[in-house]
Amino acid sequence: MTDKELLDDVTAVGDEELARSLKEVWHVNRYLGGNPALFRHMRELLRKAPRDRAVRVLDVATGLADVSLALAAWSRRHAIPIAITGVDIHPRILKLAAERTAHAEAIRIEQADGRELPYPDGAFDVGFCNLALHHFEEEEAVLVLQELSRVCRFGWVVTDLERHPAAYAAAKLLAKFVWRSPVTRHDGPLSVRRSFTAGEAAELIARANVNGTVKRHFPFRLALIGHG
Repeated sequence: MTDKELLDDVTAVGDEELARSLKEVWHVNRYLGGNPALFRHMRELLRKAPRDRAVRVLDVATGLADVSLALAAWSRRHAIPIAITGVDIHPRILKLAAERTAHAEAIRIEQADGRELPYPDGAFDVGFCNLALHHFEEEEAVLVLQELSRVCRFGWVVTDLERHPAAYAAAKLLAKFVWRSPVTRHDGPLSVRRSFTAGEAAELIARANVNGTVKRHFPFRLALIGHG
């Protein structure tokens, strides 16, 4: 897929518009099935991690770090000590994420490329990447899965859209009637077109040669789960 989303080149988007679009993406993820799929599998992984210290968690392509904030809140409610490192490749997105998490002691924000993470093997207990895999070409997506497997001891979760005609139609309706940001209106339907089917996601795992499975979730969500 050669078409690029506007968020793939944030230099073309102003700070206010960038923040507004990322917030709209967060609301879609929160209310249209993305977060439940991610949290279901993350909870399973977190319960496998050691409890004698804070669980080390990696958030790849963190965006506004909303998922990290929600995960930190969940961990507090369940008395699970956690230390989250949120990474992104874009400096301007990192600045927004750092501002958004300034009050959260459990979260730190760092610049890193999910295709070549600057961390040693097993540096984290678990990791996740939410709603970002479709931004990568297939070979790059394979690298992301390999890197998550390398740095996460107990496993990882990658959640994203599932490419489907009905999901594309729904995104077109949201772009026309709900989303206000021109960035989201452009990127939303394109995100569905660029996303993977369940079969393609399974093929990515096979090509990465990692221990993983694919689960489908309603509505039109995929969860790729890496088993440590």
